[in-house]
Amino acid sequence: MWTIEYFEQANSRQPAEEFEDTLDRSHPKLAGKLARIAVAIQQHGHQLGGGLIEPCHGFNGLWEMRAIQGQALGRELFTFAGNQVVLLHGYVKRTGQPASTPDLRQAYRYLQS
Repeated sequence: MWTIEYFEQANSRQPAEEFEDTLDRSHPKLAGKLARIAVAIQQHGHQLGGGLIEPCHGFNGLWEMRAIQGQALGRELFTFAGNQVVLLHGYVKRTGQPASTPDLRQAYRYLQS
């Protein structure tokens, strides 16, 4: 069994938790889908597959969970550390748009700190 933790910055901010709070208000169905994926990750870890989680190419150790609701695609970026899943950062984009390189880089900086 994996446990979920939030990355915390030196100033006590937790970017992934802030993302989830905003998502709850702006896209509640999308937030629910990502929450269900997080529960599945707790049970299956990196073996989950099914297109629900994927490693981020070019960012060693960084993974993403993704869910679609209408034209919105939610991505929450995380890493595996021991028996923990550490949620780092998240963003929403429209389907068909490429991944947000600035968001990937930000999550990767969190992973490295």
